[in-house]
Amino acid sequence: MQQGLQQSPNGSKGATMEEAKTGARARIHYTAKLQSGQVVGSSRGGQPLSFTLGKGKVFKALERGVRGMQVGQSRTIEIPPEQGYGERKDDLVMVLKKSEFAENIPFEVGRTIQYRSETQEVINFIIIDVGDDTVTVDANHPFAGQTVIYDVHLVALG
Repeated sequence: MQQGLQQSPNGSKGATMEEAKTGARARIHYTAKLQSGQVVGSSRGGQPLSFTLGKGKVFKALERGVRGMQVGQSRTIEIPPEQGYGERKDDLVMVLKKSEFAENIPFEVGRTIQYRSETQEVINFIIIDVGDDTVTVDANHPFAGQTVIYDVHLVALG
């Protein structure tokens, strides 16, 4: 597969169709999966994802992949870590004292918890280890360091 894009025919019979371009409102159905094939998100069976090209509401690599598509067309877009969820950062794995958290939090491996910093920023952590007095948490996005593959179908423009 070519890095970034793979196109399938759109089935039109010579008709000129509008192409998705910067400023256009695009509605796509998508299935997102990891390189292992594990599906990690999908709009299929629900409402399409709607966004304006060039507004930065989705990954730039996803916008670039949708740009130039015509309604009814499908495309596969690979988004490497540096263009998507980022690389894993070891400094986002921390050992914290349980006493720093509210008393009612059940510390279970795999559980996502929220922490409010002194600046009131909300940070999501995934618990990866629990000790007697400490908890090891990971603030990396679950898909950090992974290429995410989007199978998209352009449903509508405008």
